[in-house]
Amino acid sequence: MSKISIEEIRSRGIWEGSENYRIEPRTRMADYSTALSLEVFDPLWMLCRQWQYGRFEANDCGTAVKVKVHSTRKSIDSVTHDGKVKAFSTEKPLEYEVEKRNHAITPAIRIESALHLQRMLSSKLGKSKSEEINALLRTRYPLQDFSFSTGDSIEDLKVSENDRLKQLWAVYGRRCFDGAAVFEDKDLSIGAEANSILALYRNWYREKYIPVSAEPDSFDFWNENKLAYELGITAGNDRYEAEDYSSGRLSWYNFDHAGQTTGKDSKALDKLLSYLPSPATFPCAPKRRLWEFENQAVQFGNYSNQDVSQLASAVIMQYTSMYSNDWMVIPLEAELGTILDVKGIVIEDTFGEHLFLNRTPEEVDCQSKDTGFCNRWALFSNSRLSAYSPDAANNDFSTSRGLLFAPTVLRTEESQPLEEVHFLRDEMTNMIWGIESIIPDGCSGTFNGDSFSEKILEAVDRQNGNDVQPEESAEYSYLFQNRVPVNWIPFIPQHIKGSTRETVFRRGRMPLWYNGKYCSVRPSGEILACIKEKFISNGKECERIKARFLNEEEVLGYGTKVTRTAQMTRWIKGRKFRWSGFTKKNSGYQANSGLMFDELIKVEK
Repeated sequence: MSKISIEEIRSRGIWEGSENYRIEPRTRMADYSTALSLEVFDPLWMLCRQWQYGRFEANDCGTAVKVKVHSTRKSIDSVTHDGKVKAFSTEKPLEYEVEKRNHAITPAIRIESALHLQRMLSSKLGKSKSEEINALLRTRYPLQDFSFSTGDSIEDLKVSENDRLKQLWAVYGRRCFDGAAVFEDKDLSIGAEANSILALYRNWYREKYIPVSAEPDSFDFWNENKLAYELGITAGNDRYEAEDYSSGRLSWYNFDHAGQTTGKDSKALDKLLSYLPSPATFPCAPKRRLWEFENQAVQFGNYSNQDVSQLASAVIMQYTSMYSNDWMVIPLEAELGTILDVKGIVIEDTFGEHLFLNRTPEEVDCQSKDTGFCNRWALFSNSRLSAYSPDAANNDFSTSRGLLFAPTVLRTEESQPLEEVHFLRDEMTNMIWGIESIIPDGCSGTFNGDSFSEKILEAVDRQNGNDVQPEESAEYSYLFQNRVPVNWIPFIPQHIKGSTRETVFRRGRMPLWYNGKYCSVRPSGEILACIKEKFISNGKECERIKARFLNEEEVLGYGTKVTRTAQMTRWIKGRKFRWSGFTKKNSGYQANSGLMFDELIKVEK
């Protein structure tokens, strides 16, 4: 092999002669792993590689040996909703505060709470004394027969056709008292020692079944119109808003920065900390010295240079293979429930020089010639709530300073769906159907919505005598209107006077002929539950069903699914939190209500 100087290599840029001794700016092989394996055939090749990486340039490539960080930290101090503000601390997770809902007091809850009180009395007072108190409570607060109904309405029919309620009543009906009634009686007194147990029971009942009512300043974050939670948090003079949270996992990316109040932030805590940086390492990273070799082949996710759609992978390959030696890591402590911002960083290298960094990507002037190429790239930043301005020229797509470290859980134990509703569009009639696919049975279990609906309709047919066939001489039968399953709840378009929206969907009711009259079919679960409200009419206090509205854009062609599940997590200091909440996902569910009007049906003979 002929010898050649480094200066000659630099002047030529390539090696002349045989093809085996050429240096080209790209590899000719489809597999990059061989080209990046740093196979050495002679020392001169190694010198060329060192020159290619700029090892012979007399630049100040000093390594950082000391770093000082000036940081500021603000704690999240309040939660806001619909203009109301509530104090907040990290003693409980944010998901629990936002998602918790009161349970519907079912027969299973009345029995479960009573059994819990019995166990409390037995463990504290002994068997004989507790049996005496249990007998008193059974006499004063007996369970009502929740399996019996008159059958006058569809809701009564749902109870009478629920075999699980009959089984539950047969087991506990006359052997247990009503635990919910005991809780509601604030004047109950059963002795000094038993009263202290009763106070503990009330706290347990309130925390488990009615957590929203347990706090005087609590409020419901669920927005029925949007099928999502709405909340805001404040930390000093910073405000953040989560306008559409429904995924079940709350984190920093759910929030948008809603602005700052004017004036000095008295709640910000400044710190100046010193660190010793350490080199960053990651699997398959090039060694810190070129004369060190990898023991394994370099893998970049089986990248193929023939696939032009993997441009991002090619950029990462270049970045890790050429600049990985310059990555340094310093620890930066962060507290739960805070907003952490770095005001400035002072870096001291091995040559004793200092470099001061104090600008975020938002503060860099991308139009300046001194800056060069800039696209305001940042990570873990919150966008502006008012990014889109009515005037397009004033759109603000910048991000806020600071890292939002919300007090949210990393993992929860989640139950099977306690209830599930599919919202589907009906373009032919311009309606939305709320289909209750999973319905609670009142006994801590669930029904299949379609199966339970068929059972109810069979009972309706038996009562109405719909098995009567048309006369034999008739060729057609006229159908004025047929019926839909009882687990299909309609939402009808309506314009609300004074609203800026053209159309919203209002929950309606399907009529069903039963017992010689039209009865309204109501929802069976909590997601679409009919809530009663009081109003004054002609000087008298009356009661009616509260209207329920749904925004049109929340249900698209592929449908929307809302699920209610029970969740539990263990928080800091080992405290356990239990709650039930809603999650929203794309449905992908397709069905046909079969609703028809004014149809002539040929009679089969």
